[in-house]
Amino acid sequence: MTDLDFLDLNLDLNLDLDNYLLHPQPQHNLRIVHAFMQSDRTIEHVCEETVPIENGTLSQEKLIWRIKQQQQRQREQCGRHFKLRAMFLYNMDLQAADVQDFLRANDNEHRFLVPIAALENVFVKPSIPMFARLNALHIVYEGSADDYDHAHAHAHAHSKKRVIRIHSLPHRKHTRRH
Repeated sequence: MTDLDFLDLNLDLNLDLDNYLLHPQPQHNLRIVHAFMQSDRTIEHVCEETVPIENGTLSQEKLIWRIKQQQQRQREQCGRHFKLRAMFLYNMDLQAADVQDFLRANDNEHRFLVPIAALENVFVKPSIPMFARLNALHIVYEGSADDYDHAHAHAHAHSKKRVIRIHSLPHRKHTRRH
C-alpha cells in the first residue's frame, strides 16, 4: 500500500496542491487491524488488511463480513474460535490550523481514539493526507483456553477410525486330553 492509495487521484489540477495537502480529505480506504489474543490477554498474532470505503464509511455489512471472514480463517488455521472482544477507530482528523498546537502539546489526550460499541456503520472523518495512513479500525478478538481444549478433544473424537471386523470361524469342538 502506498501513500497514493490514500490520496484523491481525481484532484483538479487547477487546485493548489499545498491547499490540498494541508486540508482534510475524505478517505477512500481504511486499514483494518485484527488482533487475536489468548484468554490471558497476550496477543497471539495480528493481521492487517486495507479495504475500500465509500463516502468515508465502512458499511455495517462489510464490517460484519470482514469479522466473520477473519474468525473463519482463524478456526481453519488453528482450530480455535475467537470471539469479538472490542473495536475502536483511530481517526486523526486534525485541521491544518491545529497541527502545530497538536505537535507542541504535552498532554496525551486520546481524542482520535473512538470506541465502536456495536456492529454498525463506521464513519471515518476526513484527514490531512499525510496523516491518512494512521487511521485504522482495530478489532480485538479473544479465544478461550476451554475453546482450545474443546476443539482439540472434538477433533480427536470425530477423527476417522478404521474398523476391522473379525469374522469368527466355525465352531470346532475341542477335546481336552487328560
